[in-house]
Amino acid sequence: MTYILREKGFPPSQLLERLASYASIDMDPSSARLWGHIYEPGVEEAWKIALEAYALYQKKNMLDPTVYPSIIRLENEVVSAVADLMGGDENVVGNFTSGGTESIMLAVKAARDYYWARRGRGNVPEIVLPVTAHPAFHKAAHYLGLKTVITPVDPETLEADVDATAEKVSDRTAMIVGSAPNYPYGVIDPIREMGELAEDKGLWLHVDACIGFILPFLRMLGEQIPDYDLRVPGVSSLSTDLHKYGYSPKGASVILYRSKELRVHQLFSYSRWPGYPLVNTVILSSRPAGNLAAAWAVLNYLGLKGYKKLATKVLETRKILVEKLPALGFQVLGRPQAGILAFTSPEINVFKLAHIMSEKGWYIQVQPGSIHLNLQPSIHLTIAPKHHEVVHRMLDDLARAKEEAKAYPMPPENALRFLQEMGLTSLDPESVGKAMPRILGKLGLTGGSLPSDMSLINELMYIMPPELVEQVLAIVMNELYSARG
Repeated sequence: MTYILREKGFPPSQLLERLASYASIDMDPSSARLWGHIYEPGVEEAWKIALEAYALYQKKNMLDPTVYPSIIRLENEVVSAVADLMGGDENVVGNFTSGGTESIMLAVKAARDYYWARRGRGNVPEIVLPVTAHPAFHKAAHYLGLKTVITPVDPETLEADVDATAEKVSDRTAMIVGSAPNYPYGVIDPIREMGELAEDKGLWLHVDACIGFILPFLRMLGEQIPDYDLRVPGVSSLSTDLHKYGYSPKGASVILYRSKELRVHQLFSYSRWPGYPLVNTVILSSRPAGNLAAAWAVLNYLGLKGYKKLATKVLETRKILVEKLPALGFQVLGRPQAGILAFTSPEINVFKLAHIMSEKGWYIQVQPGSIHLNLQPSIHLTIAPKHHEVVHRMLDDLARAKEEAKAYPMPPENALRFLQEMGLTSLDPESVGKAMPRILGKLGLTGGSLPSDMSLINELMYIMPPELVEQVLAIVMNELYSARG
């Protein structure tokens, strides 16, 4: 596809009509039919006030707070409110970021520089983290020149194994990681025990609570939430997203540090050039103040009462799912403690189940797992408050979809047949690389579009070695985003 600008622009009405036609192929994010990526509160007034706040600050740039000093106040108020919810004392500091990945990358950068300041640069610093930790840590390590050391989780609880973590730490360890909760299963790692390990060994412990902003409100409702935040003495930093269970528009996260002495390693400044002296608290230089204003507005509009009301809906929906899914023959994995859960079934092809549900108008997220890492395929559900209105309808359709999925063979039968059709007798990178044009064409992954049925693709990811999956995914994305045809 080749797209070029016209000499004369379109009138506004035509532009909006064109955007509407583009969007017609997408699911409606406000429909409560997406059980992933969307945290729809069902509070229209909160969305309106967020948009109005965004518009008020949309032209203001967070690059230079001396131009817009109100931005400093907004950011400090947001960070202070979040720090209070996450158990921070008067020494805790932090910053507003564009999302969980940026927050994690900043924490990794700070921990790396803190490690260098204490240990020198003789070693490649390491991050010790459970297999369930978010890939953003591996991305940060890749960008920042660290090595990741992966540890197993308890096979029943799916919590990080503290003993396994302790075995892997060394004089090269710059950071250990725990999740509150982890993304795949919604399980909170044993942060209290990890904090004790961090204190004993003098380690930096980061808590990824990017989907954990709901936890303080669940605790206020009487839920028994294990210690996970800055109340645990060994926690050095914590990240949490406001565009998830804070219900702000996308592009809103907070990174917290126990002290300024730790946070200073996050910062970047430069003055050895002819232009203005540059100092950045986060990765981006120019960035919109609108997202900050919108997050501030939603926090102050909902307040504790509003957040507890929304958390109640998430909690009730989760309890319904935990009760009803086993009655339908599904296994809920681990003990979900926040707004996320995962389930699977040994009886059906869950990849086909997800596709059948998509044909019924629902999005449920496939977690392909890996036959090489002993990770079973599963379905991930992110529960939003608005799902409280539709959970029984979704379960009814899920029961019907399960019966339909029984007609399809279990993994990896379809994937093995496909590879045979492609003439592949092994899954070595060279053989797959040569067959890649045929594979992409056969799977419908050319021309900047995706196939409607992703079940075979997910099945292939399940049986391929993870290193090969990563290579193929890069090739696929390179193909999809080919703007010039």
